[in-house]
Amino acid sequence: MSANESSAIADSFFQPNEESVALIMGMGFSRNAAIHALFYTGNQSADLAVGWILENNDKNLDLPLDVHLQACSDSSDEDESFLPGDVFKAYKMVFAVNCELNMGTGKIAAQVAHATLRLFRNMMEDDSKAESMMAWSHTGEMKIVLRGDSTLHLETLAEQAATLKLEHYLVQDAGHTQVAPGSTTVLAVFGKIDDVDRVTGKLKLL
Repeated sequence: MSANESSAIADSFFQPNEESVALIMGMGFSRNAAIHALFYTGNQSADLAVGWILENNDKNLDLPLDVHLQACSDSSDEDESFLPGDVFKAYKMVFAVNCELNMGTGKIAAQVAHATLRLFRNMMEDDSKAESMMAWSHTGEMKIVLRGDSTLHLETLAEQAATLKLEHYLVQDAGHTQVAPGSTTVLAVFGKIDDVDRVTGKLKLL
């Protein structure tokens, strides 16, 4: 793919939501970083895009999008298979934290880590599910932490995820610190971006 072809694809395939761009830039990020983030998160919301930026701040997000696409296509045929037509088929892992438990920052971090590992291991043990996990690794391993209202809220979201056949895991804490044994601390949900957003799209960033 030539630079001209890549630029033409970026211009014709993707037009960022300018309201979201303005909101992201108002948080101190560059316009190019905002466009990258909106591109890779389906142009859905400023909150989701900011989460993506924070997860991918090791990349050169100040490059224009067309230059970035060209670099990706030059570096690996494997990467090109995800750009740009399949970008909205990218996967993400979302964590809804049970805010009624009033867990400390360290406790939340530990519970989210636990949810990540269990869900990852569960999927990698099943060859039919491992493929989507590998696809996730090719699209930035997007992880977003959101606010859940209560145990009942997390259980309701888990039921919705099950109905949509999305991979999910509810963490039941052992209760050694801060919360009672058996407390539901975090719900992890994994799947294609648009499918996961049907479950967690209305939740706020933690």
